Amino acid sequence: MAYSLRMPDRMMGFLGDTVLVNGQVGRTAVVPAGIVRLRLLNGSNARIYKFSLASGQHLHLIATEAGFMPSSTALKEITLAPGERVEVLVDFTDVNNDSLVSATVSNSPMMGGGQRGGMFEVQKFSVDSRISPKIISLLGDTGEILPDLDPINAIQRRISLDMGMGGGMMMGCRGGAFSINGMPFEMGRINLQAKQGQTELWRVTAPTMMHPFHIHGTRFQVFTENGRRPSLQNRGWKDTILVDGTAELLMRFDYTASKEAPYMYHCHILEHEDGGMMGQFTVS
Repeated sequence: MAYSLRMPDRMMGFLGDTVLVNGQVGRTAVVPAGIVRLRLLNGSNARIYKFSLASGQHLHLIATEAGFMPSSTALKEITLAPGERVEVLVDFTDVNNDSLVSATVSNSPMMGGGQRGGMFEVQKFSVDSRISPKIISLLGDTGEILPDLDPINAIQRRISLDMGMGGGMMMGCRGGAFSINGMPFEMGRINLQAKQGQTELWRVTAPTMMHPFHIHGTRFQVFTENGRRPSLQNRGWKDTILVDGTAELLMRFDYTASKEAPYMYHCHILEHEDGGMMGQFTVS
């Protein structure tokens, strides 16, 4: 495999030309004629998927990265950025064959993020009625509740995911193409200091293009997306979110982290993270 980066690859993240599913190309998953649980992880460098089923039936969302939903939520499509995970139920009872497909999502800072193009196939499913399904019904009440952290007394922070556009993207952001709050990552620097048990509200902005933002050592509640209630798929507990404009995140740090072994927060596009869009924080 060739990993040779051109300037557009560094700017938008390396996409490649072949989608692998569990390390394989073009394989078909054989499933029973019933309900199947799919655990979806976007492990791509930079590609954003907007998943749906070719048959048009629903994906029933039951969990996000950090916990179950209170009950299943029927969605026609689910967007997954690098690092994001979901679990869904799919009912293959009345389907002979199906495919998990994705719309092509453009995330170019030159063209504007979020543009959609054509569809492409990610995973084929072949239904075999001889296989006994292990799941007999769509998930009901799980006993879980949606996140409900209190923002009133939260410590507030502003996090800007910055890209230097001048000098071929190599001279901005205080000497680096990628940074957070204008500062590219430095191994020896602690950017933030948090208090154990304290609720915080982070206002994360992506002024140039969409960025999947990930925080180590905690899970968070998506409080708002661009000033509105979060999308259905972002209402559960999460640790990664695709920031398209502005997202407000509520969290509480329950575990300590020393300056010798700090937590990190970063963009999950590999080339952006490696280029400096990452910071470190302690919890005491």
